[in-house]
Amino acid sequence: MSVDVLERRLENERQVAEAQSRSDGRWPDLLQVAGLDEQYLRLKRNGPCPFCGGKDRYVFTDKYGDGSYFCRGCGGGNGLKLLSVVFPEKTFMQRVRWVLESLGAGLPESPVRPRNADAPRRSGEPMSKEEFARRKARHVKLWNEARRISVGDPVWKYLTGRLPELDPADIPAVLRFHPALPYWEKDEDEKFVLVGKFPGMVAAIQGPDGVCCNIHRTFLTEDGAKAPVPSVKKKELSLEIKGGAIRLYAPTSRELSVAEGIETSLAVRVFRRETCWSMVDAGGMEEFDFSVLDDIDLLRIYQDNDLPDSRGVRRGFLAGEKLAERAKAMGKRVIKYAPAKAGTDMLDFVRSLPKRS
Repeated sequence: MSVDVLERRLENERQVAEAQSRSDGRWPDLLQVAGLDEQYLRLKRNGPCPFCGGKDRYVFTDKYGDGSYFCRGCGGGNGLKLLSVVFPEKTFMQRVRWVLESLGAGLPESPVRPRNADAPRRSGEPMSKEEFARRKARHVKLWNEARRISVGDPVWKYLTGRLPELDPADIPAVLRFHPALPYWEKDEDEKFVLVGKFPGMVAAIQGPDGVCCNIHRTFLTEDGAKAPVPSVKKKELSLEIKGGAIRLYAPTSRELSVAEGIETSLAVRVFRRETCWSMVDAGGMEEFDFSVLDDIDLLRIYQDNDLPDSRGVRRGFLAGEKLAERAKAMGKRVIKYAPAKAGTDMLDFVRSLPKRS
């Protein structure tokens, strides 16, 4: 992925965030202006679904002011997805730009009262647009402070320490080197204090729409070892968009491979020459959004055979099983790879598999 492509994505992300902020609470008007039939905008009344054609599965909720809906047959979405009913020829970003242009044309002000920015956010409440924008700004700042990984920098030393066979050409643009990642921890008073700044690897986690929804960080030392901190790997503050992945490489066929960790995914590329995405962790494996697999026929899952936790649960292994079941239910062909012995290092396992060219 070129730098130009990443810059365009960052600009797209800015436009998406602006469209989400400005459209808050105004979706019924927007969708009417777009030409969506009023039968799909009746709040909390079951009716026909504009997507799957079900007669009484669909309900327009606009629960958080984002034009949300739900169908018992084909699932849910928001106002941007509903726009595809009236603008089937438009891409996602074209719909975003239509929203921005329409809001600049003088739609009536939102009847929804804005959240008090000073009010404490309760568990389960939607994120305020101010908090969303604040977190997005953190992500963009962190990404812009980082630079492409180069031979000899701490990230290169870290990756080649784990994977000596790695070629510079196999380093994807969604991974970067940050020279001074701040590491924060809570003190005894539950206040965040800065422990220090460390060189580190940052990775862009892309949501189902391809837009960056979080940043994954790996804290290192100058010589490429893991930093002496309690949690070497951390995600940034989430935008609460589920189903994302670190899309290390773009698919070149109708096949896709997935694994939990970045290093394992890189090993799949090096030894198996497959397009592999990192799910980050077991939770990411479980929540992976299948809408991105429309053009994929074969899914390869490199599945952890982890040791049971304190409750006897092998979460990594179970996450791979759940992903396989979901993929098969969609009619996808699935091939699973897992070590025979529990606790085997996944990178060593991938290295032991037959090589592919």
